[in-house]
Amino acid sequence: MNYKIVTLALLNNDQINQLARLHHTVMDSLLSDLGLPLVERYYQIARADASVIGICALGADGHPLGWAVGSPNPNQVNRRMSEARVWFIVQMVRAVVTRPSSILQLVASARTSSLQMKAGAVELTYIGVDESARKRGVGRALLNSFIEAAREKKFTSVALSVEAENTDAIALYTHAGFKITHSFTEGRFNRHRMELTLQ
Repeated sequence: MNYKIVTLALLNNDQINQLARLHHTVMDSLLSDLGLPLVERYYQIARADASVIGICALGADGHPLGWAVGSPNPNQVNRRMSEARVWFIVQMVRAVVTRPSSILQLVASARTSSLQMKAGAVELTYIGVDESARKRGVGRALLNSFIEAAREKKFTSVALSVEAENTDAIALYTHAGFKITHSFTEGRFNRHRMELTLQ
C-alpha cells in the first residue's frame, strides 16, 4: 500500500476535515459520540497546538488513511474546544437532545480524566486506521512514528488507554513494548492503562 507519514501541521483544512470524518466513522469514542463538529474542532486545535504530537498517514490521493495524536496535557486540548462558548454550548445542547447517553459518558469521563500523567510523559490519545487500510502495517507505522516523535521531543514515556476488548490494539501496543499498568472502568468503557518507557 502506497502512503506517506506526515505531521498534522502539514495538513490543509480539507484534509483536517477528512481526518475528522475518518475519526468519526472508525473510532468508538466519546468525542465521536458528541458529534462531527466537535471532532473537526478537536483536530483543528490539535493541528495548531505545538505541544500536540500529531501524525497522519496519507494515501497516494492525499486522503488520510490513519492517524495518531496525543499530547503531554490532553485535558488542555479538550478545554480549548470550549473557548468558542456559544458554539460549544450549541453543540452540547445538540448532543443532549440527539445523543443523551454521550452526556452521561462525558460525566463519567470527567471523573477519570484526572489520571495523573507522570513527569515527562506524553499521552497517545487517539490512533486509528481506515478499514480499507487495516492489516497493511499502517497502524504500526503510525505508532512507531508517534513514539519516535515523542523521543525527539525528549519525553521519557508514552501512556495510553485502550478498551479491554480491543485485542488487536493491545497486541499492537504490546509488540511495541507497552505494558499494562492498571485497568479501570470509565462509563460504558472497560479500559487498560498502558505505558512505554522511552530509552
